[in-house]
Amino acid sequence: MTYATAQLITYVVKCCKPAQSLTDADDSMHANHKAITAARSKLGTTLNWLLEPVCFLCEENGEWRHGLCKHCWQRLPHNLSCCRICALPLASRGLCGACQATSMAYDRIIAPTVYRHPIDQMLCSLKYAGRLQWARTAAGLIIDCVLQQDLDLPQLLLPVPMTRKAIRRRGFNQSAYIARLVGRQLKIKVGFDVVHKTRETHRQSTLSRSQRQQNIAGAFALTRSVAENRVAIVDDVVTSCSTVAELAGVLKAAQASEVNVWACARTPA
Repeated sequence: MTYATAQLITYVVKCCKPAQSLTDADDSMHANHKAITAARSKLGTTLNWLLEPVCFLCEENGEWRHGLCKHCWQRLPHNLSCCRICALPLASRGLCGACQATSMAYDRIIAPTVYRHPIDQMLCSLKYAGRLQWARTAAGLIIDCVLQQDLDLPQLLLPVPMTRKAIRRRGFNQSAYIARLVGRQLKIKVGFDVVHKTRETHRQSTLSRSQRQQNIAGAFALTRSVAENRVAIVDDVVTSCSTVAELAGVLKAAQASEVNVWACARTPA
């Protein structure tokens, strides 16, 4: 028996008084009818509370947006001031030093949040604990950001691929889950087999910036044409940009007309 059920039974017992004599039976029946009516109303309220989707993060309040309650949503580290090309969080909007000095293979990165608490917790739970509900939150954040900026939508979404061995080890590709949800909502085709990862690489998060570039170099290959297509690469988080820059370079070399990156989060400098 749940706590809510026990509380409801207690409420009915308190309200339903037995008649003390035949003379007050009618009054007692009337009172009990009122009590039962009130209990039905309380039961409806209780069922609504029990069946309401609960926030993925605090697991207490009802869902308000993309799996989160309003309180947890407002706590998210939204990436409101960032580089307009690579989405690196900045003190004021503009271009970061790297984007001023170097031409990037991708056209633009869109990342609605900064990779810190609780976004880091959410995405780590998705990747390493298999909590796939966080893919819905990540996809929702990306979709909101894209629609708010009134961008020209791409013709194709490409999740950052993993090797078959890595997928077997983890059980899924989190970028593919996010891409599927984004594509379904925005009605964009998702190319799950357009690009593949040709070899195993070390985890990027364990390497320095220069090591990341060497680690990922030559790791992607196309299986079909993307010529003249506007493409968006989908990933959960962008760190040094090495992975998405390598993949964007492969796409641009194959004559993709535009390559953007859509990610849930961007790490700060």
